[in-house]
Amino acid sequence: MRNRLREILRRGEVALGISVSIGHPFITDILGGIGFDFINFDLQHAPLSVESTLSMMQAMSFSETTPIMRVPWNEFAIINSVLDIGAHGIIIPFVNTREDVLKAIRYATYPPKGMRSYGPIRASLRDPKYVETCDEEILILPQIETQEGLDNVEDILSLDRIEAFFVGPYDLSRSLGVWREWDNPKFEEAIQRILDAAENTGTVPGVLALFEDVQKTIERGFKLICIGRDVRFLKQAAASALQRAKNMKNEAEKK
Repeated sequence: MRNRLREILRRGEVALGISVSIGHPFITDILGGIGFDFINFDLQHAPLSVESTLSMMQAMSFSETTPIMRVPWNEFAIINSVLDIGAHGIIIPFVNTREDVLKAIRYATYPPKGMRSYGPIRASLRDPKYVETCDEEILILPQIETQEGLDNVEDILSLDRIEAFFVGPYDLSRSLGVWREWDNPKFEEAIQRILDAAENTGTVPGVLALFEDVQKTIERGFKLICIGRDVRFLKQAAASALQRAKNMKNEAEKK
């Protein structure tokens, strides 16, 4: 197994990605050809199933874009399923403690180090060395998005199998009592505390939803950046095109 996203992060480069919510292969067929470093299949907040996600991954298999998945919860069966269909990384939501991460590592790792069940039905289809390499190559990505996770952030990130992680800024701001107050000192201090922990542990900080522009996000030190979601981009592009057309129509009617 070769994880291109892991290679990008290990070189110290910034990786840019997108989250997908619309469960149709045409979406990833299009997005896979654009040049994103990763696509995050959001099984937590989108109506995606393992079956629909499999079809979407097949549609982007021609591309260099790395498929990662945010699972609904830190649970053995779903982690096994998404890895078996070929996820190169798993985002674990609401990681609050070191034990939460240890559970995810056990679920995602084959014995004797872990308890993942053998059955990589698609993951090994064209990769005879998958089982020998996947434990090292798969990214396990905790998501820091609560006060408790913040309190334990350095403990969480210090585990050997954790190379990178995501911040969930919306849930984090709500947990801190400063919902979407991105300039609030309490939120700013939390972000800096997380970035300091990343530096201290040698892990790569990521953000799964932008709370400021991409340039400032990169300048802060984030290197794993999801720049948006398919639904939002579709809405923005359609609304912009419609507004331009309406303006042209109004100009034409004046003549």
